[in-house]
Amino acid sequence: MKTKAEKSFLRGYSLVLHSFLTYLIYGTLAGVGVSTIVRLYAEKNNLDQNIITSVNTIGGFVGVIMTFVIGSLIVKRGPRLVTCFSCLATAVGLLILGYGQTLGMYIVWAAICQSTFNGYSWSSTNALMTNWFPRKKGFVMGITTAGMMAASFTTIMFMTAFSPIIGFDNVCLIFAIGIAVFGLITLAWVRDTPEECGLLPDNMEMTAAERARLGGGENLQVWKIRDLVFSKDGMLFIFGWGLLYIASTGGATAFVPYMIEEGFTPTRAVFLMSIMSVCSALGSLLLGAVDTKFGTKKASLLFALMYTVGYTGAWLAHANPWAAFAMATCALTAGGANANLVASTLVEQYGRPHYAHVWKILYTGANLLRNLCFLAIGTIVSLSGTYSRVFLFWGVVSLVSFFCVLFSNYAYRSAPNASN
Repeated sequence: MKTKAEKSFLRGYSLVLHSFLTYLIYGTLAGVGVSTIVRLYAEKNNLDQNIITSVNTIGGFVGVIMTFVIGSLIVKRGPRLVTCFSCLATAVGLLILGYGQTLGMYIVWAAICQSTFNGYSWSSTNALMTNWFPRKKGFVMGITTAGMMAASFTTIMFMTAFSPIIGFDNVCLIFAIGIAVFGLITLAWVRDTPEECGLLPDNMEMTAAERARLGGGENLQVWKIRDLVFSKDGMLFIFGWGLLYIASTGGATAFVPYMIEEGFTPTRAVFLMSIMSVCSALGSLLLGAVDTKFGTKKASLLFALMYTVGYTGAWLAHANPWAAFAMATCALTAGGANANLVASTLVEQYGRPHYAHVWKILYTGANLLRNLCFLAIGTIVSLSGTYSRVFLFWGVVSLVSFFCVLFSNYAYRSAPNASN
């Protein structure tokens, strides 16, 4: 028979579903759904798709600034309020997207979208999960981040199917209403920490060994920007995960255009993306389990290796459509794990109490690199005339990332001058 605490912790388990839904929204609007949104907006307004893809970079750099701002708000106000506000802002952005007719209006949408996704998913959701499940973070976030790939065969499929029927503007209106309602429900649904509900992380006391590995008790203000950014592991994190973030976002964005270039029809390409996304969702669960059982570093090395092999293989298989699809899917099977492993890395290195503070600093640096992916796609395609070279570029940066992870120290460390 379950105890009162065990029954109450069902609220904690429900937050896994909440976080899955936030990543579903991210996947729809800022992840794998970007290429579909670009295509539909370009067709609706008779604009060039490559130019629209490239200007996402402008929105991305606005998002870099907001990453730090949002991270600071999460530290001060907690994930719950930030998630609600970000969902409402996203809903406003969707109205601008749906009823916009110019490149300038798309840039406004891109700035909003690239800013708010850290408020409702990456930064806030990962902070929430590490607060509630610090010991099971790998497995739990393997479930939540699968939501970004589930978007391909749910919300993106809806967008693709119904935009020609009811109009892209009305599809955006439906999404805006749904996300706004979800944001308001968050206020009643979410609590920032289990302690607010009279519960414990993972619903159990921490042992001395777990406290030594996950941290606890230090002054949360002692980590300074220079101590983080200019340390060896800080630099390796920014460059390693920043480049993996480029490959993750860029690979998902370029997948459908690449499949079309390989000879598949747009409808078949979207269908193939759905298949790839199912594999990616499973890959997220698998790498989350590897993280929990064998450690974050080993899971991260496997992740970077799958990217390197898959993306390079997709380039080598150019002009062989099904082989190119298989190799791209090999890479993107690991793609769903990017969000959980990058968060798990910082928990391993800096501990649960410091996570949100450290994240806003180091992830901002990694996010700065990530925004180059849109510019890279537009530039490489314009110069080479083929998306296969884009996948070669992802393979190269993933190999660099592999070595950044390899030479990183994943052991927990105390902040300089921290009182223990």
